[in-house]
Formats: sequence, C-alpha cells, structure tokens
Amino acid sequence: MKMARPQSGFTLIELLVVIALIGIMSVFAMPNVSSFFRLSMNKAIREMAGLVRETYNSTAMTGKVHRLVYDFKASQFWVESGPAHLLLDTAETRDKEERRKRLARPGEEPPKPQFTMDTTITRKKISLPDGVVFEDILTEQSPEPLIEGTAFTHFFPHGLTEQTIIHLKDQSKHQTTLVIFALTGRTQLIEGYAKPEEIYDKK
Repeated sequence: MKMARPQSGFTLIELLVVIALIGIMSVFAMPNVSSFFRLSMNKAIREMAGLVRETYNSTAMTGKVHRLVYDFKASQFWVESGPAHLLLDTAETRDKEERRKRLARPGEEPPKPQFTMDTTITRKKISLPDGVVFEDILTEQSPEPLIEGTAFTHFFPHGLTEQTIIHLKDQSKHQTTLVIFALTGRTQLIEGYAKPEEIYDKK
C-alpha cells in the first residue's frame, strides 16, 4: 500500500525530514548571529578607545579643553573642543547657559556655544554599529549611571581626564565595559558589566 502524498507533493516522511533540517539549521545559525553582534561590539570599543587616545593627545597639543560626547538616543559619539580656560561643563553651568539664552533681549545675537565639533578628530558624528547601544555611562559628574540624554568625558590641557565608565550592550545581551582613567587618559576593556568597585578596587 502506497503512502498518500499531501497536496504539496511531499510524503509525510519527507515533510518531517525538511522540518528536522530547518531545526538543525536554526541551531547552527544562532551562534553566527551572536558572533556578528560580538564583532560589532568589539569594533565599537576599538573605535572609541582610539578616539580617546587621539583626543587626549590633541588636548595636550592644542591647549584646548576637549570632550567626548555620547548621545544615548542616537547611539552616536563625537569629539568637541572649547577654549583653553573653560572649566568643567556641569549641569549647573548648562543651566546658567540656558537661563542666559532665555533672558536674552529680542534681536540680540545668541551667545556662541562654548563647545563645537572638532573636525580635526571627528569630521562627523560616529554611529555605534547596528545592534549596539549605550547601556549606561558613569562620570565624575554623575554619581548615578546616566541612561538617557547626553553624557561627556572632558579632557584638560594639564593632562587630567574626567574618569568615565561606559557600558555597552548588544541585541544578543552581550555586555562590555570601557573604562577611561583620569590621570593618563588610558582605556581598559572589561568583558561584561563591571561596577566601579570592581574596577577601582583592583587598582
């Protein structure tokens, strides 16, 4: 007795074989997707670490305060520079700047921004690779992790850098930590989500 063929033209056994093959292919495809995001994460970290070193060197050479800007919403980062005498840009100084803009007289030319993009280092804003985002960022200005808006790492001509911890994550839930140290401006890559006490207690 011959086994009846479904309308698709496949026997039941053939359909089961096809389903099994699809399942096997899916299992092998998952690590490939995970590897793709891992490569994207590593690329983002290398690019950011290189930018930190370049910004540190440029600050020493030009005598201007620089800052590395992180935009959570756009998943972008870039470098800006300001005047040599500029102090640390804090929430308080930004509030004062906003008040000054609101109180400006009609027709009065708005004040020029203290920081502008440094096109000698970043000609345009750099986007994180697809699937990679800023999870949170800790700086000397923010005792609590920043998870939205804009964050900064400041670089000063006398050689100090604003200590910063950057946590990145991808769609495969991989987490990576990039640490920027204050005295040397050097960076350290740590696999996983490293907390401040785990980083600085080892130093």
